[in-house]
Amino acid sequence: MSLSKLFVGENSEQYNALMTALEKCSEEGEKDIYDYLETTPKTSLVVEIVDKIIELGFNIKPTTKSE
Repeated sequence: MSLSKLFVGENSEQYNALMTALEKCSEEGEKDIYDYLETTPKTSLVVEIVDKIIELGFNIKPTTKSE
């Protein structure tokens, strides 16, 4: 799966991974990203986006230990 090319520069890989995840999630039944964001319950939204990010080969982890 290729990443979006919308963003360039510092952190662009992460931004493009998130954009790609949103695009892929919205393709699974919604007309567009905005429709997907407006109609998906927040808990489902988080799970679906994180799962899609993992499918893309990325992971969300802290860079430092939180207290």
